[in-house]
Amino acid sequence: MIEIKEQISKNLLDIVKGLGVEIGDVVVEQPNDSSNGDLTSNIAMRISKELKSNPMDVANSIASKYPKSDDIDKVEAVKPGFLNFFFSEKYLLEVLEEINVKGDEYFKLDVKNGEKYLIEYTDPNPFKTFHIGHLYTNMVGESFACLTQALGACVKRVNYQGDVGLHVAKTMWGLEKMLNDQGITFAELSNRSLVERVRYLGDAYMLGFKIYNDEKVESVIGEIKDINYYLFSLYIPSLERKEYFTQLEERNISKMYRLGREWCLEYFERIYERTGTKFDKYYFESQMGKKGLQIVKENMQGKGKDIFKESEGSVIYEGDESKGLHTRVFVNSEGLPTYESKEIALALQKFVDFSFDKSITITANEQSSYFKVVFDVLSQLQPEIASRSLHFSHGLVRLPGAEKMSSRKGKIIEGEWLLNETEKRVKEAMVSNGKWSKEEIEEVSDLIAMAAIKYSFLKVTVGKDVVFDFERSTTFDGDTGPYLLYVYARCNSILMDAKQEVNPKATGELENCSKELLRVISNYKEVLLASAVNYSPSTLCTYLFNLGQLFNSFYQNVRVLDSDNRDFLLNVVNATAQTMRHGLNVLGIKVVERM
Repeated sequence: MIEIKEQISKNLLDIVKGLGVEIGDVVVEQPNDSSNGDLTSNIAMRISKELKSNPMDVANSIASKYPKSDDIDKVEAVKPGFLNFFFSEKYLLEVLEEINVKGDEYFKLDVKNGEKYLIEYTDPNPFKTFHIGHLYTNMVGESFACLTQALGACVKRVNYQGDVGLHVAKTMWGLEKMLNDQGITFAELSNRSLVERVRYLGDAYMLGFKIYNDEKVESVIGEIKDINYYLFSLYIPSLERKEYFTQLEERNISKMYRLGREWCLEYFERIYERTGTKFDKYYFESQMGKKGLQIVKENMQGKGKDIFKESEGSVIYEGDESKGLHTRVFVNSEGLPTYESKEIALALQKFVDFSFDKSITITANEQSSYFKVVFDVLSQLQPEIASRSLHFSHGLVRLPGAEKMSSRKGKIIEGEWLLNETEKRVKEAMVSNGKWSKEEIEEVSDLIAMAAIKYSFLKVTVGKDVVFDFERSTTFDGDTGPYLLYVYARCNSILMDAKQEVNPKATGELENCSKELLRVISNYKEVLLASAVNYSPSTLCTYLFNLGQLFNSFYQNVRVLDSDNRDFLLNVVNATAQTMRHGLNVLGIKVVERM
């Protein structure tokens, strides 16, 4: 598909040149409606003014001059001046044979072969709830990683986690308060299950947040700031030792902090295992504080690159409002590094560790303005690294009627709760279906639930808000992950029932249903390329749903196993299965062999 597209572009350039027009390139793309061909170009409309001719006349002229090809069945000119190209049966059959001979090798693209990509995603904060927003970032990030790998790039997955900061100090204050009020010891809390311990820390954070942010109790605010400074000092030896450190040490704040951090990180790993994510490296804010302070200090007014300046006891970067850059604090009045300075240190450390060609960070939309400032500072410190760095922001995830859900903590819905609730509903649907054994349900229900969530998240354009509806997302009909798993499983079932090896060389009649299916399959690599290059998993989702619908039409109209054309039709089924499996895998979705 990619090769034939390039050939069409070359042919059109030659024809246009023959008409006396010089242009830099020709856009050839897939039409939204397959009735408009397999590929289309607006070249006639682009050059009609220069030729002082009607676009349709130009299109007809180009179509008449287009060289005959074994791969193109026909070229048609349509209003207001588009050129539509239809693949020949010979080309479609060649694609079919190639998929069945090469398997996964057929789908490999090498447009980024040898390039090193670093993709940072998920980024939960220990001591705070791992919520559905983190789950969404995780699944978008994993799809970005898989898509980029599909282009031949070497991809490293990294996770940056906030293990220091005011949220931690609020948790530690709330933890002490809850333990004292409930008359239990930290040792007793340590004996509870991992989930109970982590939820206890989450409750402690909510308590600290309420007193600090909502009620604004001055004495508590002071205590929390003291704890915050103390925890930073564990990682930044240059910070001044305060008198209250001794008291905090006697209260075992450091021990509770370190153990609580371990609990949270262990809990996060449970979720990563379920979502199928394996990170190559973990970065922590505690590691970046010292480096961030040093970078800021070396680039103050009158030093280094003269980027930062003092202001009311803090160190700031004065942003250019005309460029949408806000003034941000990089070192606060207590001498502690802020998120901004730690983010700069992280960017530089990533390059030291991986020497990447491209570094991608995925966060919620609310951090977009923050990253603009960070990248602006980075462009002055290390222009080369800044030019290789990208930030993608995404919208919010919400559930219909979320305000009624008892699992909420404040306004936060746990990520693991969403995983468990989705699996529960999938199990109920499988039980009511009556065709599954208990063993089968236990084996695949989580995979189906994961497909339901991932596909529901990824089919929405990254950047827009997502509404996750349990009923719509878990159904086996319609535009859902379970539906696509079912399409793949149905293909697999036909192949297993055939009880014979697929013969890639088998030929036969290419009737209408098979032809339409092969037209879509032949477009897969082009869709994959567009989805990966544009970081648009939703593009691939749309394609796979269309493929699934066409296969179901094929299934209802063609009796594969009873046909005289059986061997050839099995090739069509096998190619569909391989394309569907590859596409789902690239989205981070594992297939189920039987449903």
